Amino acid sequence: MPLSTALGCLCREFVLCGASRTRRARIFMKTPRHAIPVSDTPSILWELLRPLPLCILAVAAFLIFFNLGQRPLWQDEAETSRLAQTALTDGLPRAFDGTNLISQEEAREYNPDDGHVWRWSPWIQIYMSAAGIALFGENAAGDRFFFALAGLLCVAATYLLILRLFRDPAWAALSAGLLTLTVPFLLFCRQGRYYSMGTLLTLTAIYAFFSDWRHKNGPLVALALSMGLLFHANYLLFLSFVPSALACAVLLYHERLDIKRLLLLMAATMALVVPGLFMYRLGSQSGMFDILLVPENLMIYFADLIMFMIPLPVLAVLAWRWRRFFLFLSRPADPAERFVLFCALFTVLSLLLLALVPQRFHRYIVHLYPLCAILLAWAGMRLWRWSKPSGLVFLLLVGLTNWLHLYPLERTKLINRPWQNDFRMLTSPNFPLKLHLTELFSGYPDVNANILAFFQEHARPGQTILAEYGDLPLQFYTGLRVLGGLQGPPAPDEKPDWVLVRRSVRVNRDRLLFPARAFVHTLDLERDYDRLELPWPDEDFGNRADPYYHAFIPVEPPQLPLTIYRKKAGG
Repeated sequence: MPLSTALGCLCREFVLCGASRTRRARIFMKTPRHAIPVSDTPSILWELLRPLPLCILAVAAFLIFFNLGQRPLWQDEAETSRLAQTALTDGLPRAFDGTNLISQEEAREYNPDDGHVWRWSPWIQIYMSAAGIALFGENAAGDRFFFALAGLLCVAATYLLILRLFRDPAWAALSAGLLTLTVPFLLFCRQGRYYSMGTLLTLTAIYAFFSDWRHKNGPLVALALSMGLLFHANYLLFLSFVPSALACAVLLYHERLDIKRLLLLMAATMALVVPGLFMYRLGSQSGMFDILLVPENLMIYFADLIMFMIPLPVLAVLAWRWRRFFLFLSRPADPAERFVLFCALFTVLSLLLLALVPQRFHRYIVHLYPLCAILLAWAGMRLWRWSKPSGLVFLLLVGLTNWLHLYPLERTKLINRPWQNDFRMLTSPNFPLKLHLTELFSGYPDVNANILAFFQEHARPGQTILAEYGDLPLQFYTGLRVLGGLQGPPAPDEKPDWVLVRRSVRVNRDRLLFPARAFVHTLDLERDYDRLELPWPDEDFGNRADPYYHAFIPVEPPQLPLTIYRKKAGG
């Protein structure tokens, strides 16, 4: 059986390689122990113009940019784009534009006394969205353009990182190629949010760390800028990156640390970070910590890791291979293997730290996908050198299928699959790239597109819509007054012209009913409104990138239809 053969050969090769570690160490002692060869950055950039990396980048560009605006912005994207609209008007992102309120935290994100300036999530993504809208118009493709570009640069940075450190074009190309074929990563790159930018800054920081930052000011500045900007992309990524990276550096590359330069790096980074602590009011958000959620968060994050990033059999083999490190802190002699251990350890430590955050989302670990691709590429190359057929099977499995990720979990009954998932999603054994291409070429009847089409045809200027969810896309595309979502409770005397009722019952951070749904219960819909059932299914989110929720192919009937209430004349 190809799968069992590949796993068996992988285990055997790693074990045999471990037995020959002493011989390899003598070979590597010809250069300084644990040294990483590096090349000059300007000369390395020219390597991107070679045929193989150009082909990889061309494929990545197609998979990221093709039909980028095909599906409209969903709720979270629309939050960023609405703030971008206010930034283009006023220079600063504001949560109120004179007509509509922009909030998904029941007005926690702003203070009316300072002009509703946005003080919740960082601003880099807002200004990236604003730049796209300014250049390409108020549409989904324009909003997402610079985020998609950052995603493409992530593929290039992955290639350059390995090529610069190890002068291994095959490993560099395979790492970039596997990242290009990683469909969850592609989905997040096609979103108008910080995900791809956070990933690019993570890669840039790692690149700078291995560029002799102890002796050269250029890499030091690049490292400080990368970490500072990472905070302003998403401070959760920064707060998980810095301790994890420092711990990995101490354990695996302590010879690359210099106390004076490290203090200088910390000072430069904090100069960029400290203003954001006050700008985003992080102190007011710290009260959301809940230690009771940590065990569940850990379980789900590690489920994400083995379902979508690194298969469980690969993790098990590597844990056994690196047992001397975990028991005695004995570092691998091979510089390439030590860097792969750095990637694995950094990933695990990041998950442990992110588990402390009350809100748990797959988007918080997107920046780890390139490191996982590097690890899988290295494992595939080691297996290839031992047994070419087994190496080929392994690379095909991790590159074109999710079988190696999911089948072991299916057999052990450990798989984390939401009950409502369709079998043509990433939580079931599939060919992910085929699903992605199907959506790109065949389109998808997005729930937000259907809602927007209805209101653009039937709603009149000056009317008010109450939406239980999806209020922000309606604001962005229609320009109407839109209440609901998590803006907070509407005024008791509010009489909306339209009421968009959603089938899913949603609760806020306090596990209380959404204020919009609670307000709908106070309306006499039967007396004052006409009920309209639309010929489209009421799906939960629309174009959400999370692999647990993203649908590539429409779910077959029966499904509950979208339901809208129209106020009667004189109602």
